[in-house]
Amino acid sequence: MTFKMLFRCFYAFVLILITTMLIWTCVVKTLELTHSSNTPDHVSTFSSNTQTEYRLLSNNQKPDKKLWIVIKNQGYIAELNCEHYLKTLCTDQDNQHPFRRIDHVTVQRFNDKYYIQEMSYTNTQNMQQNTVKFSAQDIQAFHQADLITLRNQIITLSLFALFALYVCFRILRNFRKFLNK
Repeated sequence: MTFKMLFRCFYAFVLILITTMLIWTCVVKTLELTHSSNTPDHVSTFSSNTQTEYRLLSNNQKPDKKLWIVIKNQGYIAELNCEHYLKTLCTDQDNQHPFRRIDHVTVQRFNDKYYIQEMSYTNTQNMQQNTVKFSAQDIQAFHQADLITLRNQIITLSLFALFALYVCFRILRNFRKFLNK
């Protein structure tokens, strides 16, 4: 076997592996979409005290665009989509600053997505207290928007996976010709 044939075998193997991962991702995301419910799975309430201090971190810039509820010096306990909170919690002035101490927060979870129902926090720089509340209709709208985004991602990923499957089929069908080309 020449180097060219080995490279082409490896190239075909990589293409088949990537195609398999794309199809698997489509299946998993489709199952996630079909198993999503319109009622919250769990409602959690967190309050800062002397032992545990919760902070609110946000990054409204790409690629993250996330909002995190963090236990100080330990890591995050909830990751939220910043798209829904751009005007209230993911503002440019608070971007990437750990100055918001959460006094009380109620979070609703739909499958693996979290949404803030109500929250009161204190900005530790100027000691200003703020409160935000979202109605059940707002949270349902946030959840529906996330489901629509997921559906669009699945459609795009499926088209790409079908094209990759077509290419793999063509390579496998004419494998000898592909190796000796």
